[in-house]
Amino acid sequence: MNNIPDNLSNYLLHQRWCNFKSEIQNNQIKNISLNQTTYDNDNKLLIIGNVEFINQENKYFLMPLSKNNNPLPSQTIKINNQHYSDATQCADFWSSLINHLQQNQNTITFPNGWQLKYHINHDNTKINDNLHSISKPLNIEQSNTTIVVGNKEIAFKLERILSFSSQNNPEIEMNEKLMRENCSVMPKTYGYLTISNSSGQHSSSGIIQEFIINKGDMWNHSLEYLKNKLNTEYPYKNTLTSGNCPEFINLFSILSQKTAEMSKCLSKPDNNHQFTPKIVDDNFIHYYQKQLSVLLYQSHNYIKQNIQNLPNSTQKIANKLLKSWNTSTNNFILSQINKIKNSDNKGYICRVHGDFHLGQIMITHDEDLRIIDFAGEPGLPIEQRKEKHIYMRDYAGMYRSIKGYLEAVAIEEFTSQATTKEEQKHRKQYAEKALKPLINEASHLFLGKHSLDNPWLKLEILRKNLYEINYEVCNRPKMAHIPINGLNLLLNNHQPQISKKLSR
Repeated sequence: MNNIPDNLSNYLLHQRWCNFKSEIQNNQIKNISLNQTTYDNDNKLLIIGNVEFINQENKYFLMPLSKNNNPLPSQTIKINNQHYSDATQCADFWSSLINHLQQNQNTITFPNGWQLKYHINHDNTKINDNLHSISKPLNIEQSNTTIVVGNKEIAFKLERILSFSSQNNPEIEMNEKLMRENCSVMPKTYGYLTISNSSGQHSSSGIIQEFIINKGDMWNHSLEYLKNKLNTEYPYKNTLTSGNCPEFINLFSILSQKTAEMSKCLSKPDNNHQFTPKIVDDNFIHYYQKQLSVLLYQSHNYIKQNIQNLPNSTQKIANKLLKSWNTSTNNFILSQINKIKNSDNKGYICRVHGDFHLGQIMITHDEDLRIIDFAGEPGLPIEQRKEKHIYMRDYAGMYRSIKGYLEAVAIEEFTSQATTKEEQKHRKQYAEKALKPLINEASHLFLGKHSLDNPWLKLEILRKNLYEINYEVCNRPKMAHIPINGLNLLLNNHQPQISKKLSR
């Protein structure tokens, strides 16, 4: 491996945050250079790493380290004959870093001129009260957060992989917007860290938020609830409904309320033009339709190219879809576009969460909900994550998370507990019948006043379904049946109401 110390490669391979492990293992890295600065009386290092790949763009990462006198080889890196390990594991990580920043006018400058800056919101009482508090790493206590500070008052989300852009991080902007609107759906943000490079671009490197005492995210909670209920009711062959699952239904009622509040807050005019909604016009509809056409073309090719990798049962549905692909998908899209064009109110576009699913919902200790991770779709560039979209996008994403993935995964995991093929067959038949009423009720309850006949919602469900297909058939073919079945159901439930294509 060229120009990469063995101990650095080994250290990175054992870090959960490292998202270029396969490239290291396959010798696809030309070089990794490190820029570092010391603090805490030289006991800690703050490192910015630059990874140069053979066939892709560079990646940057932030790596805080602390001196370690009892090294474990897999968790330790050797720099200048001194062993270091992850500084976030130290009880004084938070206090040493924040105090160092405050003592240096909230800025740390690296040897290459890059700067780590500490930005504080107007009310920094909570931060000042915890300047000397101990910190510890988190597991699932608050999803996607690195450490908890003090007596579970502050959650510090440290970004390890850095994405530089000339525009502000969307999560920071979204948090500030929702706080301006006094929105109750999210943890309060107290401050954040950014890194600025020599080109004037910047990257979010940390967000300091209110800690929410919670029971984990809604995906894991709901999945375990359904599996337990199925196992309890299975001998009696009872279906699951709101009558025998009131706790489950109550959570989706709250989710509906929180989503409506988030959507309302994001649709309010703002001094920041990036948050001012826009009325849909013919140009937007034309552009939107072209985007769907591109997605349809990609999805058709992905299925066709990967169909041999799919399970036999999925192949049958996929082949059926491919045979009528152009006719069925075009009829579906044109029918919904006609409805929109013929409507007096064509809708509006605004900023959206962008990656809205059950895993982004925390269940608090008192059975309330909080929404996290407003950074948008992680695979997209910063600029695209900040674009305005039809506000139905978040509703469609969550609907697919409930009606598509939650239902399918719960059935699969319940069925997998069978010890014989006969039991497996009975379990699957029972689960499909038992879950359908409850999932239908939960998904419709979540949608609230928004009908599945809404053309924008239908188109956004289609768009989400196509993205799911593109990902699953290429990366997780065993899971591809979920979006492929979803698309098949969506198109089969559609009754074409047009006889010719719209004029372009």
